[in-house]
Amino acid sequence: MGRRAAVAALAWLMAGSGCRRPESVPVFDLVRAAPAAEAEFPWEYLAFGTLAAQPFQEKGFERAATEPFEDSHAVARLKPQVLLRWSDPAARLAVLDAAPYRGLRGVSAEVSLNNTALGRLTLGEGRRRYVLPLPAAAQRPGGNRLYLDFDPPGAAPRDGPRPMARLYSLAVGRADDADLAWLGRDGAPPALGIGRGPRASAVAQAGPSAVRFAFRAPARAELRFVPDLDARARAAGAAAVFSVAVGGGDGRERELWHRRVGAEDPPPEEVALDLDAAAGQPLTLVLRVQPERGRRPAWALWQALRVMGDPHGIVSEAASAPSPGDVAARGGAGLDGANVLLVILDAAGAGHFGCYGYPRRTTPEIDRIAAEGVVYDRAYTPSVFTRSSMASIWTSQYPDQHRVGVDEDVGIAEDRPTVAELVAGRGIHAVGFIGNPVARGFGLDRGFAEFHSVYTQKVNLGLVTHAEAFRAILPGFFQTHRSGRFFAYVHYLEPHFPYDPPPPFNTIFGPDAPLSADQRRQNDWFSAVNDGRTTATPAEIDHLRRLYDGSLAYVDREVGFLRRTLEEAGLWERTLVILAADHGEGLREHGWIGHMKQVYEEAAHVPLIVHYPAGKRPAASRIKEVVCLLDLAPTIADALDVPVVPGTFVGRSLLRGAPETRVVTRNTDLEPTYGVTEDRYRLVFQTTDRAQQLYDAVADPGEVQRQALQRFLLGLRPEKPTPIRPLSPAEVEALRALGYVR
Repeated sequence: MGRRAAVAALAWLMAGSGCRRPESVPVFDLVRAAPAAEAEFPWEYLAFGTLAAQPFQEKGFERAATEPFEDSHAVARLKPQVLLRWSDPAARLAVLDAAPYRGLRGVSAEVSLNNTALGRLTLGEGRRRYVLPLPAAAQRPGGNRLYLDFDPPGAAPRDGPRPMARLYSLAVGRADDADLAWLGRDGAPPALGIGRGPRASAVAQAGPSAVRFAFRAPARAELRFVPDLDARARAAGAAAVFSVAVGGGDGRERELWHRRVGAEDPPPEEVALDLDAAAGQPLTLVLRVQPERGRRPAWALWQALRVMGDPHGIVSEAASAPSPGDVAARGGAGLDGANVLLVILDAAGAGHFGCYGYPRRTTPEIDRIAAEGVVYDRAYTPSVFTRSSMASIWTSQYPDQHRVGVDEDVGIAEDRPTVAELVAGRGIHAVGFIGNPVARGFGLDRGFAEFHSVYTQKVNLGLVTHAEAFRAILPGFFQTHRSGRFFAYVHYLEPHFPYDPPPPFNTIFGPDAPLSADQRRQNDWFSAVNDGRTTATPAEIDHLRRLYDGSLAYVDREVGFLRRTLEEAGLWERTLVILAADHGEGLREHGWIGHMKQVYEEAAHVPLIVHYPAGKRPAASRIKEVVCLLDLAPTIADALDVPVVPGTFVGRSLLRGAPETRVVTRNTDLEPTYGVTEDRYRLVFQTTDRAQQLYDAVADPGEVQRQALQRFLLGLRPEKPTPIRPLSPAEVEALRALGYVR
């Protein structure tokens, strides 16, 4: 919990040219980016409202909309609950940075740790720091819960408890930590945030600490700032040592500059540092502040902190590609009234497809479609769970924004449009056919005029509906919709668990042994393997992979039937067909069977194939750039001439090219693991212990050999979740049969 993982800034840059050397311009305003920087303190530090804080904001919080140059924070309701983890009880001190919610006065709360009352906290006017002693007797090894039980202000509003406070940060350290105690004094600045210096806005940083920003260097990259002490530190006679370092791809840091600044010194002049980096080179900028020989407090200001560069060497994503809303507003990429069909194979990792280089003949029908269409070699899912991934596909938002599949009983917010709603709003018929019960409810079916569940609710041993069930319903729909535009969505369950393809696909790649029928159909065996309660033999893992490949070959046959159905209806050449998977599947490549848990290549890398209507296929047939399933909603809207308000979607239409991007994949844990894919590298980042693993996904697609670590930082802020009804017993049983519930 000690560090904040967030993206400070990221832009794709290229060197400019010309006879005349242009003046440098500000490229990155690091003051504005400060609330999203990564901070390292000698104590635990939790910045509310950031992605890193989300696992620790257990209850009673909601997202706070922040303005530019405003510190991140979360809104607390009547009884917010914060998770704290310690290995052993010890006398500790907490400093809470908080303010009453706007318009409230006299806000007070009973503070307790676990079941021990600690006293009453009364919030004064404005934003202040408050000291909370945390006695060892109230603590326990492992998880601890800190509660702020606010007094209700009269009758609660009809829509639930009203907001009570804005919580900015919580710092927890040893009870005798002098630097932490200074932060708790009246009038102290925040540990990290946006401040105001005598000359300009500044990054306010309390030492001892390090703050990191990550970005790609512009041409002629230069860092400029004015270092100074906070006025309160000058008044206290403090002195601090400022330093600047940069880190590169090898994980090592190189100091560029350091200087002592004392209360007795005159105001310093502006510093300009050559970052000595090639245009486009990934950099980590490290700012450190240390108190000088006990002359506390080391409260630093980095005034007007910015990265300068060549304006002709900068091509940002925003400048180089139009937003999906702008694209869609101009019309559908010249597809002349085409339909759209989205085909999803569940838990189908790209590495098992022939068109992605797999040696087994698992996907001959899909390979044929790929040969006639466009294959995206590096497409990644934002989530390794069906519900969360499909919510991202429909909204073009990351899971940490829509929260579906992340928070319990949360659906797509009513004010967040789905692509089906936008399509239906233009009078286009939207229809869905799903073979996985997890793909419905929670707002996932919103906007569809028809939504057919092509699976049985009786999902006991061996009775999960197979893909052939779609044959009874798909031909009828396409035959009756030969005229008029439609958006159709077909979601097959295979090759998802249970790993039990029908004959002859259970033996197509080898003998049907040694796994028994119970082991392949029930989740008891692979759960025991994942938990370490039993050990899978090499023969069992080989059989498991043969069964998985057999399931993929089986659903590939059904994709061929779907193609023939469209051809017979005269629709194949008039339809944009998008074939993808919601996520991949682990088959013990990294010690795990299934999905939801790991974010390695086998779980995150998905197939993405686009087959164009007759005469509309672009020249390129293989796209090497990194793309994301978030690009599907803007692509569907673009193809169907559906206008989209700019800013609605995070992704971009693939019909306008594939600008290389960064993709963030998360698992479903409360304290999540993230996979970050950018360029040729993939970073696996665990929020539980801050462990980070970097892989070269091009040279090492199996992610076996770790690379020298380059920091990749995340920058998504969670949105307000939308509660929905609890699952019915039948739905719980359906989830259990698919391996999601024990």
